[in-house]
Amino acid sequence: MAVEELGIEPVPAEQRTGTWLDLFAILFAFGVNPLYYVLGGIAVVTFGLPLWWAVGLSVAAQAVGYGILVVVAQVGCDYGIPGQVSLRATLGVWGARVLSSGYRSLAALYFFAVQAIVAATALRALFIALADIHVPIVPVSIGLAAVQALLAIAGFDVLRWVTRVVLPLGIAFVGVILGLYLSTDDPRFAPDRVLDSPGHVVTWAGAAGYLTLMIGSQLTFLPSVADFTRYTRSRAQMRVGMIGGAMLAMIVTTFVGGYAGMAIGSTDTPFKVATTLTDSKPVLAFVVLCLLVLSLAVNIGNAYNLGLSIVNAVPRLGRLAGTALGAVIGIALAGVPDFLTSAADWITRLGTIAAPLATVVLADYLVVQRQRLDVDALYEMHGVYRYTGGVNVAAIVAVVAGVAAYTAVPDSWFKAAVGGGVAAVLYLALVPVQRRALVASVA
Repeated sequence: MAVEELGIEPVPAEQRTGTWLDLFAILFAFGVNPLYYVLGGIAVVTFGLPLWWAVGLSVAAQAVGYGILVVVAQVGCDYGIPGQVSLRATLGVWGARVLSSGYRSLAALYFFAVQAIVAATALRALFIALADIHVPIVPVSIGLAAVQALLAIAGFDVLRWVTRVVLPLGIAFVGVILGLYLSTDDPRFAPDRVLDSPGHVVTWAGAAGYLTLMIGSQLTFLPSVADFTRYTRSRAQMRVGMIGGAMLAMIVTTFVGGYAGMAIGSTDTPFKVATTLTDSKPVLAFVVLCLLVLSLAVNIGNAYNLGLSIVNAVPRLGRLAGTALGAVIGIALAGVPDFLTSAADWITRLGTIAAPLATVVLADYLVVQRQRLDVDALYEMHGVYRYTGGVNVAAIVAVVAGVAAYTAVPDSWFKAAVGGGVAAVLYLALVPVQRRALVASVA
């Protein structure tokens, strides 16, 4: 492993050697994080879904989200550029530097902080069960965040190495926790009871609300998804790795987290639930190890994305300084436990912007740009992506309209589809109008 020297400049072609397995490990590690086990519990506890419906809807949400993300991620393996730089083609040079970098920085800060809080909460329960040690949540979450951020500063090689460790460890954890579910004498965990999901029925409002939550959570990743693919050798390798890793992780976290939620009626993580199912110190010590490594992997990725977003906004900082700056803020936010107790609300708010932004970017890349970008112009302040004062007004108006539509309709209308659909259609309608106006202003 070596400290990454590249910032937001393109990765040279000779360094794009990553395979589908690298991306599979990264996306799997990103997906089997402690927070996503909580979301599995939220599916059955908050939205009232039967377990199998929760898994099926999670897969559907992942298919929609990553159906968009893999297209946007192409720019990473095609040109070696990070996601925030590629968004300059859609939003304009200043639009991406200020708006999308600002949005993604907020999203990355939230997910970074909440991952540390989830891990600290579970660690507290595990240490009590192991040695009757009552560790305070806030100092532990801040300490975890500090270690995770420090490793993120080293860059992509560290992320790639850690995620390779997570792949077998994450699978082993699932085997252990399912073994605890099936071997316990607690009747609440009986497979026939949990899989039958008594008292849980599918409602349109519950299904639409959960789909909106999950699709929104995936699409918050859109401005940074190419950060992970710019070291990948081809589109084919990228697609297999991303979709495979993300899908497997979603099935695992929804089933394992949802199983616990169905059994105990709360959204506690399986890491914490394990303390009620066994008093075996070796088993609990293994669960502690899994928790630490899984939370480490996802937060290295969050901090890495955060650093590149900051550098896109202020290029003179460089990646090391940008990541360090974001880390300081993220570590401070790890001391706010409310981020976990209101996780569904926070993620829904972030999704309000994510869905319209994602569909505008997709429409621009596929229809307007025709999947071709002028890489040199992405780094020029007065090139073809300047638009009006550095901002693509049509794109901004479309995103704002999409956010307004998303907010205005009730949850039962499947808000993500409404907001995203309005934004994409309006953008494609505004593009020719804007072009004529720009030509007239030059003439």
